[in-house]
Amino acid sequence: MSCLLFANDEESNTKINIDELFERNQSKEMRQLSIFNKILNRIHKRITFTSRFKPKDQHIWFTVPEYIFGEPIYDNGDCIGFLFKKLEENGFNVRYVHPNTMFITWNHWIPSYVRQKVKKETGMVIDERGNIISKKEDADDNNLNNGIFNDNRSNKDTNQNGQKQQREYTSVSEYKPTGNLIYNKDMFEKLEKKVSFQP
Repeated sequence: MSCLLFANDEESNTKINIDELFERNQSKEMRQLSIFNKILNRIHKRITFTSRFKPKDQHIWFTVPEYIFGEPIYDNGDCIGFLFKKLEENGFNVRYVHPNTMFITWNHWIPSYVRQKVKKETGMVIDERGNIISKKEDADDNNLNNGIFNDNRSNKDTNQNGQKQQREYTSVSEYKPTGNLIYNKDMFEKLEKKVSFQP
C-alpha cells in the first residue's frame, strides 16, 4: 500500500461483500478435497486388487503423488493427513513413512464369519479387532429354569426361620464298606486271565 493518493482513485461509499473473499478459498478447498478423494479411491482399488490376486498379502505400500497431471497443485501434508484419517476410520492400520509413503494393512481384522463362529462356540462376542465385547454368562444364568431350581436348593438348605441348616457329614474313619462293588468277582477273574494270558 502506498501513502499517496492517485488521480484514478475513486471515492466510494460502497461496502465490500466479505462472502466474496471466502468464495475463492472455498472453491480451492473443494478442488483439493476432490483430488484427495481421487487418491483415496486409488488406494481402495489397490487394496481390492491386492486382496483378490494376492490373498496372503494383507498389506500395501502406497506412495502419495506430489502432484497429479491435469490437476491443480495440492498440499501433500494435508492429503496424507486426510488419507490417514479416512483409512483408519475404515478399519485399516496405517503407518506413515517420510516423505510421502504409507503402509496400509488389514491383517488385524477378524472377518464376520470368524466372529460368528467364535460366538457360537465360546459364547464370547468380539469386535473386528479381536477385543472382547461381552463374555458368555455362566451356563446357569442362561438357563430359563434357573430361578426355579435355585429357589428349590435354597429352600432345602434353609429352615422355617430362614437360617441355613447345618448338614451332617460322617468322617472317613467311620466309613464301613458294604462289599457291593460295581464289578463282580467273575469280571475281575476274566480280566486277570486276559492280562496274564492264561487259558
